[in-house]
Amino acid sequence: MSGPITSNRLPEQPFIGLALSGGGARAMAFHLGCLRALHDRGLLEKVKVLSTVSGGSLVGACYAYSSDDFVTFDKKLVALLKKGIQRSIIKEAVFSLELGKIILTLVVTGIPTAVLWGFASLLALLRILTRLPTRRAERKLAAFSQSLPILGSLTTAFERSLSKLFGSKTVRDVSRNGLHVVINACDLRTGTAFRFGSQRSGGWRYGQIAGMAPTVAKAVAASAAFPILLPPLVETFQFAKGGGTQTHTVALTDGGVIDNLGVAVLEPGRDGEITDTYPVTHIISLNAGPGQLTGSDRPFWWGGRVAKSFEAVHRKSQDHVYARLHRHVESGELSGFGMVYLGQQDHRLPHRPADLVARDDVYRYPTDFSPMSTKDLELLTRRGEQLTHIIVDRYMPHL
Repeated sequence: MSGPITSNRLPEQPFIGLALSGGGARAMAFHLGCLRALHDRGLLEKVKVLSTVSGGSLVGACYAYSSDDFVTFDKKLVALLKKGIQRSIIKEAVFSLELGKIILTLVVTGIPTAVLWGFASLLALLRILTRLPTRRAERKLAAFSQSLPILGSLTTAFERSLSKLFGSKTVRDVSRNGLHVVINACDLRTGTAFRFGSQRSGGWRYGQIAGMAPTVAKAVAASAAFPILLPPLVETFQFAKGGGTQTHTVALTDGGVIDNLGVAVLEPGRDGEITDTYPVTHIISLNAGPGQLTGSDRPFWWGGRVAKSFEAVHRKSQDHVYARLHRHVESGELSGFGMVYLGQQDHRLPHRPADLVARDDVYRYPTDFSPMSTKDLELLTRRGEQLTHIIVDRYMPHL
């Protein structure tokens, strides 16, 4: 494991931070293409810190926690994308001990929670109609519901399937020399970032996880638990903070809820007492987002409107983040910044190769982890390669 880095001063040599965004299988394939281009340019091995989110965490972990040469890593990831991950999750949920835990959770927690919610709703309705003082009873019912145990879920099945990929490796067991890793998640109980890192893991509300480091499988499952489809990963850790230790239970979900780009931890000016800091000189952001909304959808029903709401929030947050990064470059706090954006409008690129894979050919690809066809895989990875070369040539040619 690499030692901690705390200096905020820019080093004399380039210190490259690479951020891999969320976006499910689409992000995995796109990021693979980008990594191919960075490898071909000799830049991938120069990356000092890797920050990942959701689907990007799967790719990043497969690279960082393996000592395979790049060609072997590439072949294994291609095989994983073609096979898909959905079947593995279902297999673990149905044909392993996880099934018993999931059923027990539904019986012990799911059904009682639904009953308590219904009763609390009736009390709330009664309070509105009759002005009876039922708020205290409502709060007690909610608190009791929150105390019921979570023994298993689709997300724990996801973690179990990932353990087949990463074994018992912990987040500190990085295989690439000199590389620091941060896998980003979000704690729903406090609404704050929760990071699994090769230096330290935890969140500013709790402190650092004490004792044994979390496994890579647990970190990636938490980072990629898209809340619309997967429940949070509920875990209890012992945290060290302020000279003491305390035990807290967290509810971890997709890191994209806080920062779908994964660049926040790489930004200059961060407080080293709260989170890891790195003397980053150059940030390369790989963004697998689809780009501008077409305006052709009618997001009236629940699923559509929730999905579009997530997209709108992510886009607005993304705009603010990139504006900050450009200001860091203008002020000299960063020496360079480049965004490789899958959803980039083709006509706005610095230049367009004759064989450019068009945005329209890839941006609609879904973010689920179903098996990917050879054609889709080729299109997504090829666009990633092409855009990476274009952006590095234009914005960081000196690297």
